[in-house]
Amino acid sequence: METDFENEESGTPVIQEKTKVELTDYFCPFCNFKLFRGNVLDFNMVCSQCNKLVRSAMIVNPEKNPES
Repeated sequence: METDFENEESGTPVIQEKTKVELTDYFCPFCNFKLFRGNVLDFNMVCSQCNKLVRSAMIVNPEKNPES
């Protein structure tokens, strides 16, 4: 069984410079530890640093805050 590598095209690998979806970093409001990076509507999770429950409803987004 022989493989012919000479006939295969040697193209450059495809590398994406930017992600197509803008990802947001989520931080714990109690200890400012980075929870995760993603794009979610809501979440409930325990911070691995301070062991407190973090809900997405607790986090105030500065872009969405109309008081500023």
